[in-house]
Amino acid sequence: MADNKKEGKKASSRLLGMKFMQRSMEKEMQEQLEKERKRVISEAEWVLDTKDTTIQKPKIHIEVQPSFLPFTQDTTAGRRSFKSFNKLVEANADQEEKSQRLAREEKAEEATRISDKEFGKQMQTVRSVSKKTSQKRKADGEKTSAKKPKMASNTFIKPE
Repeated sequence: MADNKKEGKKASSRLLGMKFMQRSMEKEMQEQLEKERKRVISEAEWVLDTKDTTIQKPKIHIEVQPSFLPFTQDTTAGRRSFKSFNKLVEANADQEEKSQRLAREEKAEEATRISDKEFGKQMQTVRSVSKKTSQKRKADGEKTSAKKPKMASNTFIKPE
């Protein structure tokens, strides 16, 4: 019966202008918009039938091969002797191992070796730095306990 009154008679503009009427109309509009959003979302959703399909876990096969060899050195190929079975082979292997170790040590030493001239230049720079620091100490009033003999800056003492 309320529907018939609403359809038959329309509310006046003054009644529609009142706050409580505006709020009720906004609520109705919000409800319609919410229904529309829910309908759109439900239509956009996809549903998969997972009951029929069985998901199998992938089979992972890992093969591990442990190695105790250092990867920085080359491995030697050839004959081997186990527990002093073949002493000649062991002697040859020991000699090869010693020569390889000697070669590695020589390479390392060569990398750190410097010439006499380079060493002299380094010592001159160290000496000049030490002279500057000692002069600063003297200027500050500190006394040095041991006096160094004065030498020309271009002289070089070769270490033995």
